Amino acid sequence: MPPAAWPVFEPATATPPAAPKASGTRLDDYWKNGLRFESADKEFSLFVGGRVQFDVVGYLAADGTRANVPGTSPLEDGVSFRRVRIDVGGTIYQNIEFYTQVDFANGFLATADGSRLSNATYPTDLWVMFRDLPLVGNVKVGNQKPLYSFEHLTSSRFLNFLERSLGFDAFAEGFNNGFEPGVTATDTYLDKRGTWGVGLFKVTRSPFGWNVGRNEAEVNGRLTYLPVDEDDGRVLVHLGLGAAHRDLDQDQARFRARLDARNSPSTFSPLIADTGLLLGTRQQLLVPEFVAVCGPWSFQSEYYASWVHDAFTTNANNQRVAPQGTVFFQSAYAEAHYFLTGETREYNRETGVFGRVVPKNRLAWSRAGFTGLGAWQATARYSYLDLDNKGVVGGRVHDMTLGLNWFLNPNMKLQWNYFLAHRNVADPAGDGFIQGFAMRTAIDF
Repeated sequence: MPPAAWPVFEPATATPPAAPKASGTRLDDYWKNGLRFESADKEFSLFVGGRVQFDVVGYLAADGTRANVPGTSPLEDGVSFRRVRIDVGGTIYQNIEFYTQVDFANGFLATADGSRLSNATYPTDLWVMFRDLPLVGNVKVGNQKPLYSFEHLTSSRFLNFLERSLGFDAFAEGFNNGFEPGVTATDTYLDKRGTWGVGLFKVTRSPFGWNVGRNEAEVNGRLTYLPVDEDDGRVLVHLGLGAAHRDLDQDQARFRARLDARNSPSTFSPLIADTGLLLGTRQQLLVPEFVAVCGPWSFQSEYYASWVHDAFTTNANNQRVAPQGTVFFQSAYAEAHYFLTGETREYNRETGVFGRVVPKNRLAWSRAGFTGLGAWQATARYSYLDLDNKGVVGGRVHDMTLGLNWFLNPNMKLQWNYFLAHRNVADPAGDGFIQGFAMRTAIDF
């Protein structure tokens, strides 16, 4: 028999707390250049969107040049969907954002010799961001754009031309569709007069957002500032500098550029310049930016400088042939734009790039006739690419592009581009002028 002093334990009779129920937060729907849902307290939001860009392209070139332009697709007229993307994103508990986007208009080479081609869906933006963290600002984790180049960080929905410059194609696109898996920290400063960002990425030449390899890391960053910012953004000057230092994926690199209008999915498009496969250890990239807006006028220019260390050229079997030391490649472009209908190019102070064009008077019609003109924009760009250095002969290209953009409303535009490119490559049979005419029908929401 136990001592009387021993405590007596009784089974618990209290009812355990119920599991938390779903909040049942109501999301109200509305349209803001796309379908949006948002709670009254703005802690939760959701959007569903996408973009479609359909291109029609024609080329003019001498027979000798036409027959000696490399690429899986020949230098012939073509039609293709440049981008078909569906995306879903939003906010949960106010400070956590997410974005999921997949591109359906892609292709890849299923064999090294290009005898088998395949289409596939690629992830583009696929990330989670923690906003308004103390000291750090915003931290984004997942597949995203590295932090350099004004034109690269500008959404493909808002580009002034059908394609970005030759320098972007050679140095920023990197066979990964312009996106890499990594983590970035970004924020604004001086009352959103400038932006800063740093990133740590896993280097990959795959568009599928993954890679395997020891080290193979990339550090990049970007700093921007508006020394001039007047009249609520109608007059501004943007200065920026982006840079990257990366280990080469499997100690390999290749730099190439495609034409200003593409007749097929990007992987298959004809190449206007190409270094072929190089072996090396590291690459540095430096990209200064200059952008200006003055009412209906805008100007944009960047310079790409790229260094590859411990470089070797290769033979047809991808074996190293001759040491080149450090090889240097470069590119630059300058472009000007003018709104014939008086609009001003929108500048996004959160990201330091151009945003959406909203016409003053959108085009509308009914059986009774048309109202409004939409927004009309004339554009011109000169671009230069130099992939020749030491024993590497990737080619030199001078390129001039003229464009006309018609924004029917904030979500749809028609674009017409004419380009004249001159290439000087290792094989003289491929030298000469190439002209192109292209039209794009684009819608995003």
